[in-house]
Amino acid sequence: MNPSILHFSRAGNALKALFFIGFAALAFVVAGALHREDAAPPPRIDFDGAVPPPPAPRRDPLAPVKIPALIVAGGVCLFLAGRHGARMVTRRVAARIEGGHLHCHASLVSAAEPIPVAAIVDAVFDRADRLPGEGSGAVRLGARLRHGLYLRYMVDGSLGELRLADNDIDGGAEQLRRFAAHLDAWRQSAARTAQRG
Repeated sequence: MNPSILHFSRAGNALKALFFIGFAALAFVVAGALHREDAAPPPRIDFDGAVPPPPAPRRDPLAPVKIPALIVAGGVCLFLAGRHGARMVTRRVAARIEGGHLHCHASLVSAAEPIPVAAIVDAVFDRADRLPGEGSGAVRLGARLRHGLYLRYMVDGSLGELRLADNDIDGGAEQLRRFAAHLDAWRQSAARTAQRG
């Protein structure tokens, strides 16, 4: 495989798409169950002609926001599933180094223009739980099984970050490691050129 190009992985993105579809389905099922519970009238019990007192109303302070929050969460999960599904189907280039620039897929960075290799401040390839940045305990625990590439770059005076995970990339950790080494060689070359100039 070419060390200067990273392709999206079909298998990794298929698993992530299924994962998010599962969470979306769960969110919509729970929202439907809550809606049916709210819409159902309370059961009426007949005590031989005597009318029982009405039940005390249940007061749940989160009741007005539960269903909308679940619908929004399900929608976000569907969006993420669609993004990973599109990556799986198209298997486009995630990132490539060409002509002293890092070209990234639009879903990875917000910068419209390619990132100059000389503008990359940090490039760290390591186990995902040791990469810079914050994460919850559960995320960090799962990240011990993954490897990633963390890039920090300065473009037009603003600092940006890019994270690539081995399960998103065709060839996994080995291809990501070769890409990181190739990127580091480009960075060293750019630094030598800047020193001569």
